[in-house]
Amino acid sequence: MMVSVIVPIYNAEQYLSVCLESILKQTYKDLEVILVEDGSTDGSLQICMKYAERDARISILQEGHHGLVAARKLGVEKAEGTYCMFVDSDDWIEENLLESIIPLTENGTADIVSFNVKSVEADRIRKWEYTIAEGRYEDEQLEQIYEKMMFDFEKGCPGVIQSIWTKLMKRELLWSSIKSVDERITLGEDAAVVYHAFLLAKKIIITNQYLYYYRIHQDSMVRSKNMNVFEKIYIFQQYMRSLFLKFENKYGLEKQLQAYLIHFIVKGISDNFSLKMRKSYHIPLGLLEKEKKIILYGAGVVGKSYYRQLMAYEDIQVVAWVDGGMGNQSFYDCIIESPEVMDFIDYDKVLIAVKDQKIAGEIKKRLCKKIPEERVLWAEPKDYWWEKEITL
Repeated sequence: MMVSVIVPIYNAEQYLSVCLESILKQTYKDLEVILVEDGSTDGSLQICMKYAERDARISILQEGHHGLVAARKLGVEKAEGTYCMFVDSDDWIEENLLESIIPLTENGTADIVSFNVKSVEADRIRKWEYTIAEGRYEDEQLEQIYEKMMFDFEKGCPGVIQSIWTKLMKRELLWSSIKSVDERITLGEDAAVVYHAFLLAKKIIITNQYLYYYRIHQDSMVRSKNMNVFEKIYIFQQYMRSLFLKFENKYGLEKQLQAYLIHFIVKGISDNFSLKMRKSYHIPLGLLEKEKKIILYGAGVVGKSYYRQLMAYEDIQVVAWVDGGMGNQSFYDCIIESPEVMDFIDYDKVLIAVKDQKIAGEIKKRLCKKIPEERVLWAEPKDYWWEKEITL
């Protein structure tokens, strides 16, 4: 069963050889390698030609510079494999990637096999994870994916990683989901194909194997002011909405799309207006009852969110804001004091403002050496995906 490995290439000479070597060293040999050279102005084409001379499985496609979406379409259109997968030209894959996932197609009956990725930045490696459990999904089981594939509201992130390069897909399915993609899309290119393909699939296999390496380099980390990002978000949103209409907006797809876009909107605001945004944490309902005088313990992100909320309560007074490591600093015209000040203040309760349960437990244990346990309050702070606040 032949696999078509498609590599879109544009000005990638620095990393291209590593990418191609990892493909050609695959222990699974029945493959073709399609290099879509998208009008590079560096030495990428020469590298492609060198490798094509070396290995007959490689073919090179050239049609000028038309962008990533067009390059991917061309690669799939010319592919002859039963299955296709993409590798970005600055990434690389495990030598046993195909050997590991081909058996998971269950003799070619699976439409998609989705695997995991590690991102590599200098010497730092981070694992990306799904919230969809490993396993086989078909028939009514597919709804378990569809209801949270673009955004899992319980976990606050996509249920399925949107990257197209962590998916082995049947060529016919991939072509059905990519051929009509709006070529103006330059933000969300992967998601535009992947989530459509998932909705069209009859059998999907999820594996937790980490087989792909995504390179994060300085070029990909550059942030610049570009107001066009909001137009890009709009183009992507309109395209995805047009797809979801065909599915009568089942599975909360429109709501998932809105949540998915928040990340791009926040990044656009940050890049263009130099505003840093973070989660907003809510004091859990019922934690504060009849208390009038509160000592707020913790001046980190959670503490700052709590302080602003407490200032809105007319019947609650923050008599002190304390933090063991931030004494004498000032936030919102309030001086952060050392916890020792608690010995000299009249108060009803101490509200611990930290997210981590273990750290909160350690703080509570220290406090309870001096005061009764019922005077110390903590519950896990609540945050909602749609709420962000500006960091000043």
